[in-house]
Amino acid sequence: MAITAYCKKCNREVEPGDICPRCGTKLAKSAAHAAWVVERRPVTDWMCWNAVMRWLLPAGLAVLLLGLGLEAVSGGAEAVEKLLRSGFPVTVLLLFGGLLLIVFLALLLQGKELMDYVVDSRGVHVTRYLPEPTPVRLLARMKSPGLMSRVDPEAETPLLRLEEQDLPWRQVARVQLWPEKCYLLFYAPAWWLRIPVRCTPFSWEDALFYVRDRLGRKKTVMLPEHLRIQPERKPAARQKKAPENDRLPRRASESGPEIRTLLREEARTEPESNPEDASSAEDPEAVPAAAGEQLELDLGGTEESREP
Repeated sequence: MAITAYCKKCNREVEPGDICPRCGTKLAKSAAHAAWVVERRPVTDWMCWNAVMRWLLPAGLAVLLLGLGLEAVSGGAEAVEKLLRSGFPVTVLLLFGGLLLIVFLALLLQGKELMDYVVDSRGVHVTRYLPEPTPVRLLARMKSPGLMSRVDPEAETPLLRLEEQDLPWRQVARVQLWPEKCYLLFYAPAWWLRIPVRCTPFSWEDALFYVRDRLGRKKTVMLPEHLRIQPERKPAARQKKAPENDRLPRRASESGPEIRTLLREEARTEPESNPEDASSAEDPEAVPAAAGEQLELDLGGTEESREP
């Protein structure tokens, strides 16, 4: 694991956590970081050549265009054509090739160097060290030989800190991945390579974790799709069905023809009323007509039975 924490009291890397396992000091949240060291030789490192060519190519093109522009102003199109037929383009190419040869020799004399990479919650930090420094190696890096005074002569492996680079997350405009070479390329602005970070197979995923955590939600930063964090979609609230009473308008002025239509439909669905059923329902004590006729017959039969 490349993720560690730095204890200020112990002045060393410890296991990440809330408390230092060695001295018991409380560790800050920003103490956890991904840190690793890579050894490289500038003469065989593509990123060193990339940094050189980003300056040499525009410079050579500017010299060529400047010469053609001066000839066009002074002599017109004929002068430009004459210049192209002469040895001026060949001279520019030879000059460019000579500069490349000088750069190759300078990178060869630089020897090896150590790159200390740290990726944390604040940004990307790179420190370049020169092991076993010599005046020749310093001159090849265009550094003063007077820096040799900073080297501890009693150290087993003398180290000289050459350069430090810091890139906060808020300045990063684009991140490009080169997984074949384990490179993370940070651009600021989007068209200029600011810091190339060379990872190891063990620190690759840890570095991507910090990039995804700090830049994955920023829409203004250009990132690969698998490093972008998609916003969580909230579930849509279900609409509650209104009760039957709330479906009808409450005000008479708002009801209008709607209530009248409902009343007409209810009137059509009611069964037709029978007048006899209505009269019996209105007077429950009324005696039916058939009962009166039966009573008269009974009385008549009683009188006849009384006669001798």
